[in-house]
Amino acid sequence: MDKIKGVITGDIIESSAIQIKYRDFLLKSIREIADELSVIEPLRIEMFRGDSFQAVIDSPENAMKIAVLLRAGLKGHTPKECKKPWDARLSIGVGTISYHADNTVLSDGEAFQYSGRELDEMGKRRLVVKTRWADVNEELLVSGAFADEVVSSWSVPQSQAAYQALLYNISQKEIAKKFQKSAQNISKLLGAAKVNLVQMYIDRYHKLISNLIK
Repeated sequence: MDKIKGVITGDIIESSAIQIKYRDFLLKSIREIADELSVIEPLRIEMFRGDSFQAVIDSPENAMKIAVLLRAGLKGHTPKECKKPWDARLSIGVGTISYHADNTVLSDGEAFQYSGRELDEMGKRRLVVKTRWADVNEELLVSGAFADEVVSSWSVPQSQAAYQALLYNISQKEIAKKFQKSAQNISKLLGAAKVNLVQMYIDRYHKLISNLIK
């Protein structure tokens, strides 16, 4: 049987509104974020159509954490001159991959089909997931909507603090030192960003998928 994997397909929100002078920085930021997320697992993000991208997640139980961190990372890299934080719509597909080409966007299988289809149909949401298990989809539809709402509301400073906390699991004191802010300031940012609730959602997703692919 083909191995179950995760596929993340996404596109940059309102990419046409991003000034030309920031385009190279945007692409560089995505590559930097992918490099940093390699502490979770090796990650290669392929860009296509200018503002869209795709990545295969070999350990699908990690896909939600990677997706949330991709969005937090993008928001955190937003230049100060930009009026709105950068963000992306992300669709996670979890299933088999029947054809794995060197170029990810030419590959095919359940995971790719779920991911692509959900991205086309996601409407105003910015984070969706579809797996091959109906009961998992039902649970994640509800809890995922709440998590999506929280992440979508993050400001640039909240995103930067959340990114550090979720990726490296470091203390508020360490995050404060990194950004040259007070621990109290970081505590407020993480509290307002409801990072503990987002972590609970990521952990629940991880447990659900891990139990099914054992």
